[in-house]
Amino acid sequence: MRFKIKRFDGENSKFDIFDVKLKPHMSVLEALFQIQDEEDSTLAFRYSCRGAVCGSCAMMVNKKLRLACRTQVSEVAGEKVLSISAYGPIAKPEIKTGYEILVEPLPNLPLIKDLIVDMKPFFKHYEYVRPWFESDPKPGKVNPMSQEEVKKVDKYAACILCGLCYGACPVSARNENYLGPAALSKAWRFYADSRYETGDQMLKRVDMPNGVWACKHVYRCVEVCPKQVPPTNAITGSIRAIILNKMKKVFR
Repeated sequence: MRFKIKRFDGENSKFDIFDVKLKPHMSVLEALFQIQDEEDSTLAFRYSCRGAVCGSCAMMVNKKLRLACRTQVSEVAGEKVLSISAYGPIAKPEIKTGYEILVEPLPNLPLIKDLIVDMKPFFKHYEYVRPWFESDPKPGKVNPMSQEEVKKVDKYAACILCGLCYGACPVSARNENYLGPAALSKAWRFYADSRYETGDQMLKRVDMPNGVWACKHVYRCVEVCPKQVPPTNAITGSIRAIILNKMKKVFR
């Protein structure tokens, strides 16, 4: 199987072609290992768990955003893809045809080398919303949750911070200050948690032009999430909560 991989050395970009010896149930990540071991030891990519838990190997395969460790070579071989990407204020088609498998780095983030991107902007936005409990429970105090309360946050807690939603988001492509789907989804995960005591402060953090109001509701983030997290639903939930809180203050 032929792999066409985008390379970057810090200054220049190019595409290199590699022929990979296929094995049963080989993933794209395993193919990258084979290329690194047998053809070009300088090929750079990021990985960790190899089990679709850490999110480290997020990249673009055949113009689609995926985790390399869970993408089977047999599933994408000979694939013809029509996708979209941001192009200024509009979108442009991304077309991939042909026999080779095309591998490119995660979009919307600065390139470091080859398939490795700088995740600092992504985690900067994540840390801004402060997605953690602000106060520790008192000794001996227990805050139980009902099954219904758990269901409200469970799907958002499944986020592995891989950045695929950030790479797919057309708003993030145009606006580097946009908090992004993952950060806003995590904000809602804590706001909706019955044990979270500072919900109003969380809403204030995301109630800004580069927060929930910047989302264009394209649903690309929902499409690419490997854990079926629906960030757009979280964003619309936050918007409803913000509007409801403001209405309560007006009619108080």
